[in-house]
Amino acid sequence: GGKGEIMNCRSCILLLLVVASAGLAQAGSYVAPPRAERWEFTLQTRYAWSQNFDTGRGTSVDFEDDLGWGFGFGYNVTEQLNLGFAIAWRSLHYTATAASATDPTDTRTYGNVLDTSTLGLTGDYTFGRGRFKPYLAGNLGWMLVNTNIVGDVDVGCWYDPFLGYVCTGYTSTYGKDAFTYGLGLGLRVDLSSAAFLRVGWDHNWNDLDAMDSNDLLRVDLGFLM
Repeated sequence: GGKGEIMNCRSCILLLLVVASAGLAQAGSYVAPPRAERWEFTLQTRYAWSQNFDTGRGTSVDFEDDLGWGFGFGYNVTEQLNLGFAIAWRSLHYTATAASATDPTDTRTYGNVLDTSTLGLTGDYTFGRGRFKPYLAGNLGWMLVNTNIVGDVDVGCWYDPFLGYVCTGYTSTYGKDAFTYGLGLGLRVDLSSAAFLRVGWDHNWNDLDAMDSNDLLRVDLGFLM
């Protein structure tokens, strides 16, 4: 998994550099729309490659590749600097191997879906004024993770004026929240005076033991307001 991911990342970066070079060649004949003191809205996609995490103690988890979604709002402080926030979510199919705490050779394997959602602050800085503009980006936020593994089953009862006492059971699933941050680079392409496309690569870190980092290929469709 790791070697293939490195090759994928290198291919993405090479493609970005080639497109950037082509954009610089025509920058002199293009007049970029003004951005300073204007808001932007983006519809976002985030493609994550498959990953494997092995704790070395008999337990491991394999995540399949997946496409996630999100949206964001940002304010252009200057022609180059944009600050904002974004919300993203995705569902990852995974296969996990769990080991006994007393006997590491006693293992069992199961599969499920991991749901994640992230709310974070974002910032990006673009270079140049051509139609194709390279950018650097960063994010800082909080991630919520739901393993969809059933935990406790609780029963709640209350009094209904028509039905009398009513009891209903509900199940809770194991989950966790974690601090997350990341860096990215890519290209911003002006499609018109009000629309743009942003293509890039992000690397994110978080405080989860089973999934401490990941690489994402992102494609965002944005609009100046």
